[in-house]
Formats: sequence, structure tokens, C-alpha cells
Amino acid sequence: DIRHLQVYCTNKEKGCSWRGNIKDIDTHIPKCPNQVVTCDKCKQNMQGDQLESHVKDECVLRYYRCVYCQIVGEYNFITGRHQEVCPDVVLPCTNEGCQQNIKRCNMELHRQTCPKEIVNCPYYDMGCQEKMAREDIDKHEETKTKIHLRKALEKIKEKSCPISIKLTKFSKHKRLQNHWYSSGFYTSAGGFKFR
Repeated sequence: DIRHLQVYCTNKEKGCSWRGNIKDIDTHIPKCPNQVVTCDKCKQNMQGDQLESHVKDECVLRYYRCVYCQIVGEYNFITGRHQEVCPDVVLPCTNEGCQQNIKRCNMELHRQTCPKEIVNCPYYDMGCQEKMAREDIDKHEETKTKIHLRKALEKIKEKSCPISIKLTKFSKHKRLQNHWYSSGFYTSAGGFKFR
């Protein structure tokens, strides 16, 4: 009977040593470790004995869990683009001299208190244009106290000058017993006019 003829596996040249009845070849080929198979996800061809480890450890389209935030997705996405935006990735602080490592989602909060963050002088609005590390503010304020006070006084004088002019004019009108009125205005569009 032809079904009992002895044959070798068609993958003998690739190293398969199977030999059996011709009727059993169809059962052997799908299980043959040297049979070329295709990964269902990435469509890469490989020998059958490599498929299990490929699907588990090598396929770029296998499911993979982010080690930081635990989200699951395709390996090439999680280890690529996702790592660039993952909120739980730990990064070094961007301030020179700061040795802290912070989760990406907490970086902005850290920078608001980081002693190495470069900030404006607290008297910036008064005219002090110096920038320094946050940890150096106290020393700066100690060494620049006179300058800061002078700048603060200049700002106060600038702000109070128009008020004193108006009060001087009002006092003059009151002394001369002149009537002093502001210009008329409406309470709202189409409203009453006050004088």
C-alpha cells in the first residue's frame, strides 16, 4: 500500500530528521520545527520552532505593558511614541544642578519650587531685572536691599504723583469756593445722564 511508503520531511535540508509513512506527512508538516510559518500579527516568516518565542518576545505588534503607567498596547507603540508622552516616565529635572528625578506629570509642579529654577528677582516689577536660581533669592535680597528700597520708593512716587496733583487742584477750588464738577456721564447705554 502506497500510504505506508517511508518518506522524509520536506524540510530535511533545513535540519528536520523526521521520517515516517507518507500518510503521516500531512500531520507532521504543521508541527515541524523547521517548517516556515508566518506570524499572524506582523506577517514575518520564520521557522516553526521560533514562532512561540517570536510572538512572546520579539514581535513588534505583540501586546506590551508600559513599565511606568501600565497601559497596554502594541510593543512598537509603547516603547516608541508612548514613551515620549507617558505621564509616569521618570525624567531628570531640566534645571542645571538639580539632581532630582521626577515623573513627567509632576515636572511642572517641581519646577515651581525647584531651588535651581532660574527666576526673576521678587522686585522685578519695581525695576530690578536680575535673574537667579530660586535658592539665591535671600542672598540677592540681602545684598541689594538699598537698591530695592530705592526702586520701590520711585514706583510709589510714580503712582502717587497724579493723586497729589488732583488733590492740590481740588484744595485750590475749595479754597476759592469754586464749584468743581466732573464731566457728565451716562449710567449705561441709553441710561440717565449725571452731571
